[in-house]
Amino acid sequence: MEVPAKILVVDDELQIQLLLEEFLTSLGHTVRVAGDGEQALQLLQREAFDGVLADLKMANLGGMELLRRIKLSHPTLPVIMITGYPTVEVAVEAMKEGAVDFITKPLRLDTVRLALARIAGNRSSRQSIITQPSVAAISGPPPLSTLPGKIKELSILYTISEAFETITETEAIFQRLAHVACEIVGAQCSSFSILDYESDSIRSKTLKVGDEDYLLEVRSTMDVRTLNWLTKERRPLLFNDEQPGIVIPVFIKNELLGILSVWDKQQQGAFTEEEVLLLLTLCRKAALSLENQFLYESLYQSLLETLKALVTTLEARDPYTRAHSQRVSRYATALAAKLGCSKEEQEIVTVAGFLHDIGKIGICDAILLKTEPLTSAEYEIIKVHPVIGEQIVQHLGYFSREKSIIRHHHEWWDGRGYPDGLMRHQIPFLARILTVADAFDAITTNRPYRAGCPFREALDELDCWASIQFDTEVIAAFRHVIEIDLPRAALTR
Repeated sequence: MEVPAKILVVDDELQIQLLLEEFLTSLGHTVRVAGDGEQALQLLQREAFDGVLADLKMANLGGMELLRRIKLSHPTLPVIMITGYPTVEVAVEAMKEGAVDFITKPLRLDTVRLALARIAGNRSSRQSIITQPSVAAISGPPPLSTLPGKIKELSILYTISEAFETITETEAIFQRLAHVACEIVGAQCSSFSILDYESDSIRSKTLKVGDEDYLLEVRSTMDVRTLNWLTKERRPLLFNDEQPGIVIPVFIKNELLGILSVWDKQQQGAFTEEEVLLLLTLCRKAALSLENQFLYESLYQSLLETLKALVTTLEARDPYTRAHSQRVSRYATALAAKLGCSKEEQEIVTVAGFLHDIGKIGICDAILLKTEPLTSAEYEIIKVHPVIGEQIVQHLGYFSREKSIIRHHHEWWDGRGYPDGLMRHQIPFLARILTVADAFDAITTNRPYRAGCPFREALDELDCWASIQFDTEVIAAFRHVIEIDLPRAALTR
């Protein structure tokens, strides 16, 4: 806005107040600040303003009610609404009530500057109305014909804000980034590529062409000059030549992670700078999600390796159980794949297989390493280890689904297992898988009180306990895994 104006900022967040006050003052405007709607109305009674920036959600008199009251007492005063929780419905309601614009948090100063231009336009209209009293009755909300453009903009910003909220896998973030990029700028094609610094190449991770999404692993070279420019300048590239397109670098912790490329616009014409800004906002959102995901994966992997080392140390004390958990994990993962479990479920079983006996760390060596048969009292103590294992992983916060498998891997199909006496389908399906894998390894390995059985004999013994201790469906699939899917050399055991 070229002409200085007097602006009232209404927000209950001190940081937002200070940010807007500093920014608007730097543009030459006079700024007054109110912490809620009640304070704003008091200031409006005492002073004249050229425009209002008001937050939607405030403790005392929210922004929507403030907007209605302003329009009753100051019908021509331009009001811009601010919110951190954008929805199309709220935007429509605010614009119908008379708001001239609607901007979202986190605030972008360039967006605030554009919104102030609306105030400038309304300010000149107000001056015209003042000199012509007979026209004053025309004042009121903007016509609904002005809403579609703003609603579309708000919908895009909302799409960006929600794009990665429920995604917990890195590859899915890449795919979502490429998909939403096409959606918000009306492009037919997009791709996201990761930089491989060791080979000076890029790896295409995801590609969208029309209605099809692809997950790729294709290496290619990239123009060194362009790559160096993106790394140094940290800004997007906009091409509007024979093949219009946008290239945006994605940084994590000041290091270039990858490149988003968008091209082939659905409607003929060039990409705009506004579309570049929207994609830049999307990439920043994706970068934040990726950074959080990388941090989570790093902490998870570090913790898992620590627990594996603990289990290995625990099993190493007893030569009869050495590497037991690794074998159970392998059998259970193969069995889960055979039964049609998802990749995520297979990974859960893999981890649970490694950790299923971690609760034995709470059992004293005199019982755990005893070579003679256990007494009834000692057996009751052994039966506590699934509960101890669940408690160990529960407090770590990373193994929410694994803990149920750990707790229930000694339940029986007929309800005679422990610790909870669950039966049939009350037992979690993945726990039923692990139960079979655990029993099979116990039967086929040497123990102090008996020698291990060959694989085929062990499978026959499992069959005898189907529908008693084990799920019949799981037993049938496990025979196929051992006899066909796993290496045949294993059958010599």
